[in-house]
Parts: sequence; structure tokens; C-alpha cells
Amino acid sequence: MKERFAGAECEYEVNFNTTAERTVLFLHGWGGNIKSFSAAYNAVIELGYNAVNFAFPTEVPSEWGVYEYASHLHEFLRIHNIVNPIIVGHSFGGRVGIILAAQGLCDGLVLVDSAGMKPRPSIFKKLRVARYHYRVKRGKPLDGMGSKDYNSLGESMRPVFVRIVNTHLERLLASIRCPTLIVWGKRDKDTPPYMARRLCKGIKGSKLVFLDGDHFCYLQSHYAFVKLIKTFLSETV
Repeated sequence: MKERFAGAECEYEVNFNTTAERTVLFLHGWGGNIKSFSAAYNAVIELGYNAVNFAFPTEVPSEWGVYEYASHLHEFLRIHNIVNPIIVGHSFGGRVGIILAAQGLCDGLVLVDSAGMKPRPSIFKKLRVARYHYRVKRGKPLDGMGSKDYNSLGESMRPVFVRIVNTHLERLLASIRCPTLIVWGKRDKDTPPYMARRLCKGIKGSKLVFLDGDHFCYLQSHYAFVKLIKTFLSETV
């Protein structure tokens, strides 16, 4: 289903079990869609829980950042009377999950290869930034200089993406009080394992588990991931 509110259109699917006490909310990563978490979503339904698979808007006002995405999701939850879900967020979805959890708006949090931590400085990045400023100063074209995600976007969404990747969420971690499971791919290069350890250190009482795989370990180690979710739900609900 698609629905427009608060300035943007989202897509979602829901499955409510009248006997379930909790709802599991799946949030995909940047560039993902309604199918990204389909396997885990169906597995949760089979376990007897309420489930919501939420796809973020693909076009939003150019002044948006990650906090506006979080507000949009919060409004969706309010409209559909979904209170304190258990959030499962991958990459960008983890960013949004961190914000809602820090506001006390969920009863559990699963961060899967989550974004939101400030990356370590590297010589490669410094050289890339220097090259960028050099080309800007001389009025040279910037095509192809950004990341794959950046270059795939239209002009109106590029400032949104830049604003998001430059918003770091470390300061929110101490405010997260709900049970938190951190799941990470051992070979993740997009959000390297040191970010997982930083999250675990910053969120009191959180648990960190590494799975075989890269930035999409929830797909590459699907059965192990579902087992972790099942255990987490049984301990949280």
C-alpha cells in the first residue's frame, strides 16, 4: 500500500495478528525498497507477531535530513496507532531507528549494519575531499566524484543525501534504554565492524553478534539472522 502524508509518499505492508502483543517494524537501508526485508518480515509473521514492512519515501523535500525521515515515520506510526514497536533497521533504517529509540518510541531495537557513526578519517577520504574542493574552486565538473548512492540520485535528492551522511548520531546512544541487539557482517566495508563496537559501547546493555557476510549479512546469513530475531523477540516481549 502507498500513502502520502507530511509532505512525502511512503509504501508499506502490514500483517496484524489479533493475539500478538507486539509489532515488529522493518526499516530498509538507503536505496532499498519494500522487498528488502521480505524474508525476515515473513519469518516474523510465521512466528505469530504483528509485522510492518515500511519503505521510506524515494522523493522528499530538498531540505529534509534524517530527522525529517524519522518524524515522517513517527507520523505514520501515529496514524496507524502503532505504539512502541520493536524496530529492525538496516543501514539507513538503523539511523532512523536510533533516533526513535533515543526518544523512547520503541520497546526494542535491532541494528543491522547500521549507519550513523562518524567514520574514522583516512588518507583516501582526505585526498578525495581535497580533490573535490580543488574542482569546486576551479569550476570543474563534479560528475562521478560522489559515492554510487550519491551519483544515482537526481539533483533534488543529492543535498538530502549529503545532509544525512554528515549527520552523526553518537550523542543519542546514551539515551537509548530499550533492549538492543546489534547484528553485523564480518566483512562489512560500508559500515565497518569498528562502528558496531562503538554502537555496542555507547548503548548500555546492548549485545553485539557478528554474522558471516558483508553489509547485507541479514540476507547472506538469513537463517542465522532469523534465529537471532526469534531469540531477541522471545526475550523482549
